[in-house]
Amino acid sequence: MCTGTHIQLLATIMKNQMKKIRLIILSIAITTFSSCQFNQSVNKDLTTGANSKGNGIVSDNVVIEINGKAENRNEFVFGEKVKFIFNDITGLTSSNGKTYPGVSMYIVKNEKDTILSNPNLLKSLNDGTDLSPLQLQAGFRALYPNQNNEKYKAYVEIWDKKGDGKLNYELPFTIKENNLLNISSNGIEYSNIYLWNSTLNQPIIDNTINSEHSFIMIFYGIEGFKLKNNNIFPILSIELIDNIGNKIFSNPNLLSEYENGLSPIDFKERLTTPEFAFRKGKINNPLKLNVNFKDKNSSKEISILTELNIN
Repeated sequence: MCTGTHIQLLATIMKNQMKKIRLIILSIAITTFSSCQFNQSVNKDLTTGANSKGNGIVSDNVVIEINGKAENRNEFVFGEKVKFIFNDITGLTSSNGKTYPGVSMYIVKNEKDTILSNPNLLKSLNDGTDLSPLQLQAGFRALYPNQNNEKYKAYVEIWDKKGDGKLNYELPFTIKENNLLNISSNGIEYSNIYLWNSTLNQPIIDNTINSEHSFIMIFYGIEGFKLKNNNIFPILSIELIDNIGNKIFSNPNLLSEYENGLSPIDFKERLTTPEFAFRKGKINNPLKLNVNFKDKNSSKEISILTELNIN
C-alpha cells in the first residue's frame, strides 16, 4: 500500500514525463513546420509593386532590365524592350547534374484581356541545363495602347518539369507615350504613331539615330478619313531639313501607290509606310523631321514634328 509520500513522488514523476512528452511533440511540430517552409519565399517590391512567391523554387534576386539597362520602375515608354532576369535559381530537381525548368509569361490588360501568351518559353529545352548558378529570363516589347489609362500586369511562372516546385512573379505596369514625336491631329484619330528602325527591328526611343539604318513611320488605329467611291485617299509627305536649311530627305507622298485610293478593308489598323533612309555625308545636326498625313478629300490631317541627331 502506497503512502502519501509515495503517491506524491509518483505524481511528480508522471508530471515530469508528461512535460517531456509535450516538449517532444512540440519539437516534432516545429521540425515539421520548418521542413514545410523550406525553399519558400514571398517578396514584394514597394517601388514597382512586383510580387514574387516561391514554393520550392527560389530566385536570389529578380532584375527588371529596360533597353539593356537594369532599372527599378514599372512605367515603360511605348516601344521599350523589357526583360525580367531571375538570378541564382535554386530548388529545381537535379537529375544527372541537370535541371529541367519551364518558364511561361502572360500579359493581361485591365485585369481581363490577355494580350500576350507564352505558355512555354523553354519548350526547346528538352535535355535540361547544367548551368550553375542558373539564370532564366522572360521579356516583351512594350508595344501596347497607352491613351486610355490602360493598366497592365505581367505574369511569369517558373516551374520544375521534374518536380512540383514553382516560382510566380507579377508586375503591374503602365505604358507612357513616346515623347520623341510631337503629334497634332485635326480630325483624324489614331492609337499610336512611332518611328521604327527597320534595320534594328525596334522603335526609336531617343533622337539619336544611325545614318546607315533604314526607317519606317508606323501608324496604329487610324480613323476619320473621308470615303469617296468607297475608297480612302491618304497622302503622307515627309521632309528632313538640317540645321542650316539644307534638305536631307524629301518625298511629297510616300503612299503614292495608293493615289487612286484603297478600300477601308485594305486600310488596315496598322499602316506601314515604305522605308526611307538618310544620305551619307556631312550633316549639320540637329535635323528637323516634318511629316504630314493628309486626307486628299478633306482638310483632315496629322502633323508630326521632331528633331533628330544623325551619326
